[in-house]
Parts: sequence; C-alpha cells; structure tokens
Amino acid sequence: MTALALKGPYWVTFRQHRRALWWSLALAAVGIALLITSRAWSDSAVEALRAAGCTVNSTDPSCFQSARNYTDDQWIARDLVRYASLGMLVLPGLLGAFVAGPMLARELETGTYKLAWTQSISPARWLAAKVAVPAALVLVGVTLLSLAFAWSWSSGPANDYPTYWYEPMMFVSFGIVPVGHALLGLALGTVVGLLVRRTVVAMAAAALVTGIAVAVLAWLRDGLWPIQTLTGHELQPKGEVWQLDRGMLTASGERLSWNDCFATRPDKAAQCMADRGGVVEFIDTHPASHFWPIQLVETGICLALAALALYAAFRVLRARHA
Repeated sequence: MTALALKGPYWVTFRQHRRALWWSLALAAVGIALLITSRAWSDSAVEALRAAGCTVNSTDPSCFQSARNYTDDQWIARDLVRYASLGMLVLPGLLGAFVAGPMLARELETGTYKLAWTQSISPARWLAAKVAVPAALVLVGVTLLSLAFAWSWSSGPANDYPTYWYEPMMFVSFGIVPVGHALLGLALGTVVGLLVRRTVVAMAAAALVTGIAVAVLAWLRDGLWPIQTLTGHELQPKGEVWQLDRGMLTASGERLSWNDCFATRPDKAAQCMADRGGVVEFIDTHPASHFWPIQLVETGICLALAALALYAAFRVLRARHA
C-alpha cells in the first residue's frame, strides 16, 4: 500500500500517520525475520547433529558435545518462537492503543478534524478512513505473521522441545485468531478514542479494554467447542491433547476429581478415590482436531464484537457531531 494508491481521506490518513504505519510494517518484518531465524537455527542444529553421526540420546562419549550443542541450539530456537508468540499476544492491545490515541483522540483533542470536515468530507467518511487504512495493513501484516509463525513452529523445536497449540500464547499466534484479535483491538480502540478524546488516556484505556477482552476470550476458550471425554483404565491420551479435567466416575456417573484426594490424602490418592466410589477413570480433553473449530468460533466472536464496537463508534460520532 502506498500513498499514491489511495484517494481522499484515505490518502490523508496515510500521510498523517505514515511513519507509524511504516514502523508497524517494519516491526512485522522483524517478527517474520525472527521466525525465519528460529526455523533456520533449528534446521542447522539438526544438520550438525546428523553430520556428526550422533543422536540426541546417544550414549557414545564422542557424541556428548554434539548432543549438547544440539540441545542448546534447539532451546534457542524454541525461545525465539516464544518471544514471537509474546509479541502476538500483546499486538491487539498495541493496535487498539495506536488507533485510540494518535489516530483519533489526538485529532479530537486538538480540533484538527474540523479541517477535514470542511473539505466536503462527512464525519462518517472521515472515521471510515481512520479505520480502513490500519485495518487493511492489519489484514496483510498479521496474516503474514500468522503464516510465518505456523511454518516456523511446525519444525524442530516444536517436535523436540514442544510448545503446544493450546497454550495461551501459542493459540493466538497462528491460524485465524490473530487476525480476529487484531481487528477487535482496532475496533475497541476506535470507540474508546471517540469516547475519551484525550490522547494518553485513550491509549491506556484502549490497551486495558482490549487486554480484558482477550483475557476473557482465553478464559472461555475451552468451552467454545464440545469437550471430548475419554473413559477407561490407566488412560494415556496420545498426541497434542489439551487435558482439561481428570478424575474418576462412580457407578452412578458422579464425577470425582483427583485434586480433592491429592489435597486430603496425597500419599493414598488412589485408595481415596476407591473409598469414594470411583470405578473408572475419565479425562476431559480437546484433541488436536479441535484446533480449527475453536479457532473459527473464537474468530467469529471477535468479528461480531468488532462489528458491534464499530457500530457503537459511528453512533457516538453521529450523536456528538450530527
């Protein structure tokens, strides 16, 4: 996207905030470079170990240093992925703060918006431009980051020193949820900026509101799709299974939690469960096959909330500047 490809208020919005927008793209490029580095670091560690004719579990003394180097390199690659996931986690709050403060509240606070409205640009069209320009960049930048993250995460460190798809930071780093969270942050930042109209306060409020929204979604996440319950004896789920609860069922179907027995009789938890009537084990899980259904539901919630926030923003604008 360049200023030459835009017209009217969209061109003005890009010109006004071009430095911040270009810096945002630069940061996205840094994130992608970090993920590429992680993948390359992991692949080079694998090649170095293979070239030495060793395995990570080799008992040959001559392989000790090679295996140690491999382990160190894979941990570095894993840490790079985690740093990137932390950035993806806080991204919606940063986007909301940017839109709420510099893009909206500052203009409302200083009164510069009045100039735009005297140039045959309606308030609604002015606000649409303020939202559309960063939204277009978010759709491109966050999508690329999500794809890069999935590509990097699915290699070496994800296999040898795993980070699992259901971990809070990982779940919001790839798939379609990152885009949904980012657009929600933009929409919440828009309505907060119009309501607060003070740059610094609007930035803080938008970051807080977006953070709360993302935290609530994370809290509700395990209930967004039907849970799969496994029953049997000595259950050991295979694969990347998200375990939510574990215990035993009585003959009548009542659920007994292991936590209760571990708290009261930690040395005889199994006997405690038997005394309470437990006859068969159960585990509540989300298997890896639930990743995309949960992603789709959470993204749908984000888009619905974003639409409501934008509707509220235009209503506020109309009420105050009809």
